[in-house]
Amino acid sequence: MKKTLFIFVPMFCFLFLGTSSAVADQGHHKPYVGSKAFERMKQLVGNWEGTMDMGKETMKMKASYKLTAAGSALVETFHEGTPHEMVSVWHDNKNKKLTMTHYCAEHNQPKLVMQGMGKSQLTMDLIPDSEIDVANESHIHSAAIQFEGDDKMTHKWTSFKDGKKDMVVEISFNRMK
Repeated sequence: MKKTLFIFVPMFCFLFLGTSSAVADQGHHKPYVGSKAFERMKQLVGNWEGTMDMGKETMKMKASYKLTAAGSALVETFHEGTPHEMVSVWHDNKNKKLTMTHYCAEHNQPKLVMQGMGKSQLTMDLIPDSEIDVANESHIHSAAIQFEGDDKMTHKWTSFKDGKKDMVVEISFNRMK
């Protein structure tokens, strides 16, 4: 019995101290401060309602924005809770340029990088290493976000099909309070 306690007590102490030190280290992450564009995107955290104009019909949708990875990535979820739910992850690349990977209902993952940022608008375009067959695969090719204050914004998503511009979808969002 003494021999068993002699083995288990030090092992328990090692596990307990190791776990508590790992938990304590979590509080020492510095807040992530990203590019000007990423810092603007971080302000979208919360829930949004939108109206999507697809040219022929208008449809309501919901979206949410949530920070993850110690504040260094923003997860955007469109069509929340539906079979067409899609996720985009926004982050700064190694050069501190805003980048986004869109996990699409088209079963692909186009990667976009910021092309421009004005006072109230961001524009993004497809980057070559997206692993998208641009000539044959339907995909999101560009995106723009027009910020209209803190509680309103408009997204424009341009898709390509067979190597050509196919459709522009415009979504007007209002922050849910």
